[in-house]
Amino acid sequence: MAASAVQELGGDQPPTPRKPLIQPGVISFLILVVILGGWELAGRFDLINPFFFSWPSAIAKAAWVMLMNGQLFVDLWFTGYAYLIGVIAACIFGSALGLAMGWWKTFGQIVDPYVVFFSAMPRIALYPVLLMLFGLGDMSRIMIVFIGVLFPVLFNAYVGAKQTPRLLIDVARVFGYSNNKLFLSIVLPSSLPYLMAGFRTGITLGMVLIVVAEFFGGSSGLGREIAITATMYKTPEMYAWLIYTSLAALIIVRATDYLERRALAWT
Repeated sequence: MAASAVQELGGDQPPTPRKPLIQPGVISFLILVVILGGWELAGRFDLINPFFFSWPSAIAKAAWVMLMNGQLFVDLWFTGYAYLIGVIAACIFGSALGLAMGWWKTFGQIVDPYVVFFSAMPRIALYPVLLMLFGLGDMSRIMIVFIGVLFPVLFNAYVGAKQTPRLLIDVARVFGYSNNKLFLSIVLPSSLPYLMAGFRTGITLGMVLIVVAEFFGGSSGLGREIAITATMYKTPEMYAWLIYTSLAALIIVRATDYLERRALAWT
């Protein structure tokens, strides 16, 4: 009777989660306000060394000047087109190779040792080699992004293809699916979550690599501007370039999240 009474009272139902009194976005914004306010006051009252840290209002002023004089768009374009070419090429090639390795077992066993060997090399350490091969032009920057994005995408595609449920494959074969149709209808949709995770990791790493590459050997671009302002001890300008670089990466990641939701809805 006790059990039936609990059931009648809804005791077997999971409790309804309470909505937070303050939304997480509001909390994040308040934390940001507190950090920026404390930083501003510390800079104004000489509690920190402005030579190294500056303060938010000075950084905002420098960022506004960059935006108004057009320098931001020039360097953003210079970095952006090489970055996009490298990312798109790496995503296409890495997805194709990884899916092929996961789907055709023999091919995967042949190629796997080479993939592991080259993926273990530190990416940025290859940049001097790329400079010797391609010079200071666009190709060296494109290639460092390509190499950085390639392996996260490849490994995730490889795992995604290998993790395709065997039951789905067997049922598809019973219905007479050809290998090509089986790959497109079963393996590829099943691998999409892994692919999107690889894209997200790869595009972030690609942004880091192209900025570091421009920092050490670029003629222009976001990384070059960070290097120049740091060398000339223009601290507010340096932080402004860092913030613009991070904002660009954030926009790209959010665009990837949007594409991920669309792709997973399709599957």
